[in-house]
Amino acid sequence: MAVKTLPGFTPISDRIFLRNEDSDSAETTKTSPKDQPTAIIIYGWGDGTAKNVAKYVDGYHKLFPVARILMVISSTFGASYDSLEERTRAMMPIIDTVFPTPGDGSERVILQAMSNTGGIYAAATLNAYQQRHGTDKALPHHLCVSDSTPGSVIFSNEVGRWSRAMALGSAKYFPWPFIVTEKMWWTFLYAMHFLEIAIGREQSGVYSVNAFLNHAMATPRAPRLYIYSKADDLIWWEDVEAQAATAKSKGYTTVLERFDDSPHVSHMRMHPDRYWGAIKRCWEASMALDKNSKL
Repeated sequence: MAVKTLPGFTPISDRIFLRNEDSDSAETTKTSPKDQPTAIIIYGWGDGTAKNVAKYVDGYHKLFPVARILMVISSTFGASYDSLEERTRAMMPIIDTVFPTPGDGSERVILQAMSNTGGIYAAATLNAYQQRHGTDKALPHHLCVSDSTPGSVIFSNEVGRWSRAMALGSAKYFPWPFIVTEKMWWTFLYAMHFLEIAIGREQSGVYSVNAFLNHAMATPRAPRLYIYSKADDLIWWEDVEAQAATAKSKGYTTVLERFDDSPHVSHMRMHPDRYWGAIKRCWEASMALDKNSKL
């Protein structure tokens, strides 16, 4: 597959991009301060364009100007259709770039997953880390930000919203009315659902939720910040809170930031100060906990 070129980024695969350091800035000679992240990995929502996902890269760069920032662009179709092995292989360049050797405690990493597609590929990265460095090792990170995710994983409850999400990302490629595209994806998702049952393959959304509840894969040292909205018509706020409650019951520290009026993955656009303020507070709290644990 041809590798895209994006201004300001270096592609490390066909879908993963590393933000270039500013060549005319003194930041290129700095090392990351001890209270700042060394790397930030942003998993864009399904069918999100690089231009739009890059706005989050810019926001993180303003908060943490010395951190390396990676951006992952993925399709909803791939998240639904590709096998775990394919998803894991697609995320392996992240491991080779950020974690070429097993973590030695010096890494300070933020993971940000956006919508269910972002969560699916974030989970594939957890698996890729273990494939590269051993199943007894969990990918080291100090904060996990879940923007408009995770939702319910009950297929019958979600298939309508999933098909709508896929139609929103692909309708421009088809000449017929939106409703036809939506029904097409609804049929596709049902076909995939029955195929996965027949071959015994775990649905990608179920796998991703379970991976992030598994201490062996997702370290409990990293707090979870859930950013979501009552106005989200694709990922219901009740489902996010239910998932957060489950994570808390499994020993993870959870922080909820609920908006009232912002649509799906639009919380930063509508409320930038509150959005970035929540991330900054959670990062500082995580660093304080880490410092206290070493006393």
